[in-house]
Amino acid sequence: MKIPVAVCEAPCAKMSCADYTGMWVSEPSREGTLNHATVLISGILKHALSGLHRPVWGTVRLRRQPIMTLAAHRISRAGLVLVPEGRQVFPELTVLDNIRLGAYSHRTFDVRCELEPLLVRFPALRQRLHSRAGVLSGGEQQMLALARGLVARPMLLLLDEPSLGLAPALIDTLFGVLAELRDAGTTILLVDQMIDLALSVADRGYVLKNGRIVHAGPAAELQNDPALERAYLGEADEA
Repeated sequence: MKIPVAVCEAPCAKMSCADYTGMWVSEPSREGTLNHATVLISGILKHALSGLHRPVWGTVRLRRQPIMTLAAHRISRAGLVLVPEGRQVFPELTVLDNIRLGAYSHRTFDVRCELEPLLVRFPALRQRLHSRAGVLSGGEQQMLALARGLVARPMLLLLDEPSLGLAPALIDTLFGVLAELRDAGTTILLVDQMIDLALSVADRGYVLKNGRIVHAGPAAELQNDPALERAYLGEADEA
């Protein structure tokens, strides 16, 4: 899958995110995007790719088909599913109803066949199925958000800062789940500031600086590349 996006406005920042042309996600694949100005790439995920905001110009393609003009619900139905930053579960609905909503687009959710594999993967949700999502811990809500995304049968799963606000032990658990999804063949585009963990579950990484891709390559190579540290931590301008 090719995802070239150029000059996508970030409405909350009153500025533009430029020069994302050349970002690819191949199927199956796990792409890690590292950025020390996360609001910019997060804006691209939430707005340009998932259809909540239109690119000023450029192209977004899913399996070679342009999707820039599709409504957000049609993009999701086509297989590009976002697990948003901050989980965004429906707090007054039960865990089960939140999961059911993830399957809304295909209308054929089979509780017996599709729910059980999710509960095996996310065992903490089993005892919480009939509890309101708002009373879950942050880690449990993140697992619920992932389960809701997976039940939508994604061709490409977008994960926007999944580790945000989680305790260190829960972050390790989260990335363990992402590794399992990777091994099961789920294609993932991951944005997260936990560099080592993100690269450990990715096949390929992109390093962004001031809204531009400055380095890209296999994840294993990026982990040992000094350019990653310079781009992430910043460096003084040379005189």
